[in-house]
Amino acid sequence: MGSSPTNRRVPARYILLLVLFLMLLRPAPASAAEREPYLFRLGLGIHGVYPELGYSAVFNLTHHSALQGIFIYNDYAAIWGGKYLYRFLLRPTHSLYAYGLAGHFAFYDDAWDLVSSPGFVGGLGLEFTTNDFIANLKYSLEIGYSTVGFSGGPPGPGLVYGWGIHFYFF
Repeated sequence: MGSSPTNRRVPARYILLLVLFLMLLRPAPASAAEREPYLFRLGLGIHGVYPELGYSAVFNLTHHSALQGIFIYNDYAAIWGGKYLYRFLLRPTHSLYAYGLAGHFAFYDDAWDLVSSPGFVGGLGLEFTTNDFIANLKYSLEIGYSTVGFSGGPPGPGLVYGWGIHFYFF
């Protein structure tokens, strides 16, 4: 007896069923989840310590922690240092954080005396964004206590104010 055409179709059916079954085992591609707004992101922009303005880079380590580098250089001041940020209140449009900045400060005080020394600034800040504009653009306002003072101010420790605008990549 010869083979009938129906016997040849049976293995093809089994192969088709096997392929369909294997496709069910492979997970279907889902839509990409929204990226975590703070995890491992780099922000570049400007940052100011009243009344001076300079360059800054922020790198978010975790949801709550970030490192920031600041470099300010002009005719009246040279300030550079590193800042640690701890965000303790996270919301979609804003976050409240505590920070500590260690660096070197060189500036003229209100009597035009040169102040040049290492110092520390610690304080609170508010970082916010407008979701309807550009979600990767973040603004910050800060208030803190400086151990060396600020440019154009009275000599010695005192309150300082800061602000910044950063654009976060990837």
